Order: sequence, then structure tokens, then C-alpha cells
Amino acid sequence: MSLKHYGNLKMLLVEDDIFNVQLISALLAKISHIDILTVDNSTAALNILESEEHHIDIVLLDLHLPGEYGSKLLHIVRNSDKYDELPIIIISVDGINKDELLTMGANDFILKPFDIDVFTSKLSLHL
Repeated sequence: MSLKHYGNLKMLLVEDDIFNVQLISALLAKISHIDILTVDNSTAALNILESEEHHIDIVLLDLHLPGEYGSKLLHIVRNSDKYDELPIIIISVDGINKDELLTMGANDFILKPFDIDVFTSKLSLHL
């Protein structure tokens, strides 16, 4: 599936494991027109989201971040009207809290490892 008809997309990847960052980046490299900004913690993610310099189209959010959980960032973002339309897809090896995270405002959930076709379909669905 091609995402070209969306134009250029800017994705925020919030992931602290360098192996997972490299893996996701390699998968996304197969999809043209996606610019990926990568951070490893919630504070840096919020700084990017609040920056005038960046317009983020979609967020991929890992649950297990240093010192905190990605669910905290999800809670902060979803409690701000500024980000009502921002799709957030949780990526995690742990699917235990899937329903709770969807209730909190996540748009979707992808278990790691994932395949590029499933991943692309979910991106397309939420853009």
C-alpha cells in the first residue's frame, strides 16, 4: 500500500530502544514521503509537539520509556484540545493494556514485532 497520496508526512517516533528505532526506521524507509523524528522520552516528545517548527501528522508511541510509561504521554496529549486530531498509535511488545490505552485515547495498537503491510495499513487508516 502506498501512502504517497497523503503528501509528505511527519511522524514522531517515541522509542528508547535503539534496535527498535533502527528496525522501525528501516521498515518506514520503504514508505516514501515520511519524515521521521525520533525521541527516547516523553519530555522530548512534548517539546517537539509543542514546537512551532514541527507539524506532526502521527505519533508512534512505545509504552516502556525510561523513568515513565508512554501511557503518561498519551494522557497528557489527550487532555489537550490542541492535539484532538493527532493520531497516536501505541507500539509495544506488551498487549495487556490494549483496551485501557484505546479507552485513554490511543487510535490504535500494534504489537512488536510487526510486518510492514499491517503497519502501513494502520498508518493509512489513521491519516
